[in-house]
Amino acid sequence: MKTVNIYIETTIKSPIVKDGKYASALVFTRSNGEEAYRVMSGEECESTYNRLTLIAIIKSLQKLKEQCHVVIHTDNAYIKVQNKELWKMYLEEAEKHETEFRFCASNDYQGLLREELT
Repeated sequence: MKTVNIYIETTIKSPIVKDGKYASALVFTRSNGEEAYRVMSGEECESTYNRLTLIAIIKSLQKLKEQCHVVIHTDNAYIKVQNKELWKMYLEEAEKHETEFRFCASNDYQGLLREELT
């Protein structure tokens, strides 16, 4: 099973409601052994840190065309359950894959993703 690492970055980092952007890098190994990545981004009006994080995860999972082992890297260790409709969407996408979360303050793709957000 292919492993895909998903790195998430958002413009909102605190519990406030405002317009925000998200970006993610989907990192995988090609069949020839080379590491490759795809970057995607989006934005949402009147959003929150937790909501943007969940949207980035869902949109990233939707890009996967086959069942994968997915490792989600985020600095958001407190994704609230109050975003019920997003959690349902996440669960629908996640059940297609083997997923795990890794909470980290920084990662190798942070600079690339922040650049995508500007």
